[in-house]
Amino acid sequence: DGQAELVIGVPGEIWGLNPDTGKLAWYASTTLTGNICPSPIFQKETVFMFGGYRSYGSLAIRAGGRGDVTDSHVTWISRTSSYVATPLLHDDRLYWVDDRGQAHCMDAQTGEDIYRERLPDLQGGGRPVYASPVIADGNLYVVSRRSGTYILPAQPEFRVVAQNQLDDDSDFNGTPAIGNGQIFLRSNQAVYCLSAK
Repeated sequence: DGQAELVIGVPGEIWGLNPDTGKLAWYASTTLTGNICPSPIFQKETVFMFGGYRSYGSLAIRAGGRGDVTDSHVTWISRTSSYVATPLLHDDRLYWVDDRGQAHCMDAQTGEDIYRERLPDLQGGGRPVYASPVIADGNLYVVSRRSGTYILPAQPEFRVVAQNQLDDDSDFNGTPAIGNGQIFLRSNQAVYCLSAK
């Protein structure tokens, strides 16, 4: 209805707040418990929420309303989720790589999985990906913790275009930043700026 809202996910609920007063305008119950790491994602009037531990999943909800809007505003619910990374919305599809190294593509309109594929050549075991994907020139850039940056096409078919590694054996946990033809990567020991010569 043209009103500004501040939307956040908390264990078991999503809240729509008035950003001027901080007062709760609406809420919806969810099965996302524990902690909620991914940020909400917006497309027009729809909010996508991912996360939760141990009970996890994802959902789409129409923003706005008053009071409990669980039954009237939730448009889909899925068991597919991201625990740490915030998915990226592009061309009505949500993309991310979860902390187990599985690359996901989901239909944002229905919540249906388009693909789920493991990234190849992940090193070091444990939780191989914490960073959120970013997009540039039609490609997704996903930074793994110990196996470099994976470049995937922002398309509904899984394919690895490239895997680039720096000579740095510390962990890369941060989401990259892109601007002015440069990409900035942060490891546990340094910040790197890469660009075409």
